[in-house]
Amino acid sequence: MVHEYRTEMVDRVLEAIEKNSKQSKENQFVWTVSGWPMKQMLWEGQAPERKQKIEQAIRDGNLVVHAYPFTTHTETAEMEDLVRGLNISSTIARKFGQPLSISAKMSDVPGQSWITPTLFSQAGIKFYHMGGPVVNMEHGLPLMFWWEGPDGSRLLTLYNNGYGSSPLPPKDWPYKTWVYINMTGDNQGPPGPETVSKDLAFYRDKGITATVGSMDDFAKLILKEDLNQLPVVRSDIGDVWIHGPMSQPAATKLAQTIRPQIGGADQLNTLEKCWGIYTPDIREKISEAYEKSMLYSEHTWGLANQHYVKLPFGPDWDALWAQGLPPQFRLMEKSWRDQADNINAVQQLVQESYADAIATLADNISIKEPRVVVYNPLPWKRDGEVVMDTRILPAFKSLKPADGGEAVTVSHEYPALEDAAPVSRFFVKDIPPMGYRTYVASQELPAAPELDVDEKSSTIESPWFKAVLDARQGRIISLTDKRSGRELVDQNAPQGFGQYLYERFGYKDLADWLAKSLYPQYTGHRVCFVAYDMPKDSLYRSALPENMTLTLKKSAIDVSAVMTGTIPGPGQPQRISIRLTLPAGAPVADLEVSWQKQPDGWPEAGWICLPFRLDDPQFRLGRLGGIVDPAKDLTVDNSNYHMFWINSGVAVFNGATGAGVGLCSEDSPVVSLGIPGEYQFDKRYQADKPYVYINLYNNHWRTNFAAWIGNGERMSSRVRLWSYDTYTNESSLYSPAMETRVPLQVARSRSNPGTFPVMQPGISLSRRGVALTAFGPNPDGAGTVLRVWEQTGTGGTFEITLPAGSKFTRATPVTLRGEKIAEPVKIVNSRISVNLAAFRPASYILE
Repeated sequence: MVHEYRTEMVDRVLEAIEKNSKQSKENQFVWTVSGWPMKQMLWEGQAPERKQKIEQAIRDGNLVVHAYPFTTHTETAEMEDLVRGLNISSTIARKFGQPLSISAKMSDVPGQSWITPTLFSQAGIKFYHMGGPVVNMEHGLPLMFWWEGPDGSRLLTLYNNGYGSSPLPPKDWPYKTWVYINMTGDNQGPPGPETVSKDLAFYRDKGITATVGSMDDFAKLILKEDLNQLPVVRSDIGDVWIHGPMSQPAATKLAQTIRPQIGGADQLNTLEKCWGIYTPDIREKISEAYEKSMLYSEHTWGLANQHYVKLPFGPDWDALWAQGLPPQFRLMEKSWRDQADNINAVQQLVQESYADAIATLADNISIKEPRVVVYNPLPWKRDGEVVMDTRILPAFKSLKPADGGEAVTVSHEYPALEDAAPVSRFFVKDIPPMGYRTYVASQELPAAPELDVDEKSSTIESPWFKAVLDARQGRIISLTDKRSGRELVDQNAPQGFGQYLYERFGYKDLADWLAKSLYPQYTGHRVCFVAYDMPKDSLYRSALPENMTLTLKKSAIDVSAVMTGTIPGPGQPQRISIRLTLPAGAPVADLEVSWQKQPDGWPEAGWICLPFRLDDPQFRLGRLGGIVDPAKDLTVDNSNYHMFWINSGVAVFNGATGAGVGLCSEDSPVVSLGIPGEYQFDKRYQADKPYVYINLYNNHWRTNFAAWIGNGERMSSRVRLWSYDTYTNESSLYSPAMETRVPLQVARSRSNPGTFPVMQPGISLSRRGVALTAFGPNPDGAGTVLRVWEQTGTGGTFEITLPAGSKFTRATPVTLRGEKIAEPVKIVNSRISVNLAAFRPASYILE
């Protein structure tokens, strides 16, 4: 497809431009395209003659790039992914002397993240065309409205449940200006060269003055009119197709863990430059990594199944898999691997650079003996567990902070043939914000933490929690918060706590979902959205593991319980393990569920079940760009009320007392509230049970996304749990979730002494609840970009303290696309004062 954009498709555009070139400027052919396809047309391998024509068409305004790179499943991305995605179009505009576009467009995806109005408004984008897929139920949105983001930003939005807009506005349209967005179908390229003359004749016959132009032209005209009566929509709009990426659970797991390392590598590399260390220039790697990460959130996930395969079901599928897949099935798998390769590329681009930066930091510490250096990528002081290869260190019983303090207990793991302690785990405290702390080997034996294992009662206990397991039922039957005495588990729920639930759907489940979510006239699309050709007499079936084997273990720093067993059916047999770990050093409980099964084309889903016990349940969801109250912040029809993509964490608490539980699903970001949400659809829905279900995988989709999952490998998913007595967005949700998603980094060194202190902060913020999403070379020009983004709904003034050794003297406020919006402010004593609205970003160019 990329080749077609670069050749045949762009040739058709150039032909259409040429055939209309004799017309007056307002009647010439203009084709608007998103940023990434335009970048492909301009690629370095483009034929010189064709490239010259493309570049001239851009300069002449006949080939226009709007502000966004491509249509995305936006809520699957990270904040800085989206910002760097805007750089694709702005780089092209700057190269050809064009103003940055003030318009953006997406199509097909039914529902977009609430970050959209914040992102676009804070980037200087003033108009957005939200196109839908036609076949899905509309959201009940006005035709044109102000979409208000969680930060209060308002974005002029035109909504059509189709790719483009209609030739004429409705009869009661109160404005002088209308835009007809003439858009062809999926990857079909531009309309024919005769389209312009036909469209102009259509309007001329109706006595309407019409010109050919861009969405920017429309935005400039309509924004001059009185829009005070436009309705305001303040709502998240959940993506109805968000289950799709969970058809590739391994790739999505990698995305969850590797994406924070893009910014981590960029920021540490920049910090080390401030501190005076020579570091390689990694800006090209960082730029490519952000682009690849964005591509993993792009909508066109893979080939359209219905054009290539017809899946067999039951024994016929088993036989097909046993014999080896035919070529067209392997072609489908290749298209899914191509999508996964985007996130694999991110790992290849940043992991080594990040590890090298941390190792370089360890080399530069000013002590003689071998040392361990722990680096904190987050802008606040924190504690956490570290796992590392400790082979090159001398034999040790503990680690001692080089700046003084108590020795740290170490758990040496599984001796190898030659080495007694190849890998060690330890829990560290007070790691400075975006800074580091150094440890050295010690022979001290710290006091043993309060940990207990009782095999007779199947109980494990830390200073913070006590858990009881029932291997016969394959579940955790009790998890008690020892500080408050609260029982966190609802033992009467349909599924057990921490239990693996396997669902296998019947024809009625699929038909009911279609009836609620799709318009009935689009019968041909039914086989695209679900396995509608499955046996009509098939019924829903599910399974939970039972009669498992329980193993309890106590280490130097935690206790754990592991249940292992099998599910014989329905469908393929599965091997299951459920591990609960209670650390001594932190008030958390860590759950890990693994499963191993053969691929199957039958509609199926897997879940981790977390039925909590509390009254008057209230939910808060750490979504992209803000914390969402699903009872108040989801106000449109036919949005996705059953499956939510989570960016940070989930909180469930008693609405009267504020006491509750928080969780962060490290590897599997889609959750359902109240009931398992696969094949559930409602115009509006609000969970009335304090139950959270984490989707491990599904093959719901029958186009683009994977229709069978994996290759029989063992897969796993981790969840961290914590409790609190009074809910707040920062302490109960955002901060503990981000400390889970962004682990401490570590390196060991036996290099000669350097010149660095044994402990040092990097960048620090005077309050928590604010993300630092960028600190590195400015992708939009000269200088160093510093970006913060409020995450907990608490506006106000705070201070940013820059790292020691930085020589910045001024900070220029800019948009998310690097355009200056205010005069520079002086940096005094390495500090910048920021007045930041709730859920809003602020960007500065440091010089």
